[in-house]
Amino acid sequence: MTNSVRLFTALMITALLLLTSQVNAKNIKCWVNKNGIRECGRVVPPEYSQTRIEIVNDRGLVVEVIEAAKTPEELAIEKEREELRRLREEERKERARLDSILLNTYTTERDLILARDNNIKAAQGQIDISKGNLKLLETNLAELQEQAANHERAGRTPPETLVDEIKTLSLQIKKKKQIIEGKEIALKEMEERFGRDLKRFRELKSGRN
Repeated sequence: MTNSVRLFTALMITALLLLTSQVNAKNIKCWVNKNGIRECGRVVPPEYSQTRIEIVNDRGLVVEVIEAAKTPEELAIEKEREELRRLREEERKERARLDSILLNTYTTERDLILARDNNIKAAQGQIDISKGNLKLLETNLAELQEQAANHERAGRTPPETLVDEIKTLSLQIKKKKQIIEGKEIALKEMEERFGRDLKRFRELKSGRN
């Protein structure tokens, strides 16, 4: 680079800096004071530095606006809204994923109903078997309790082995009842789930969202 080129470049940079400085010098900053009165000046007082600032050019036109800093309450509200938007977006994606699974699993409404009926029938069958086993345990317990009662009526203390059998069988019956209760709850949830799936499947097939 020749000296003349360097000199020209330096002059251009200086001219641009001077021009920028002159433009900025013409711009006035305006704000609203604590009494609601609009004030303007070259420098914003520190107590209003976080308020809404308008930059005005030499023709009185607003060329830039610096919004006021948000209060903690406003920031909290904004954060809450953003979290709500995020949750809604996650729900939308999850709904789309479940819809895709539903449509890929069942081709027709008849397929879904058939699957529902088969699953419910199988679950109910398991419950019936468990109830049958429970009835058998309760019958055995009644017989053992009757044996213990016979000993007591005869003025004898029931054998320790008999007492242990009654305790063990009573515990088995309690656990069996809990298992049956859990299976019945699962069956009810299954019926409700298939009900929701059937409703959604019909909506998707009819083009409703």
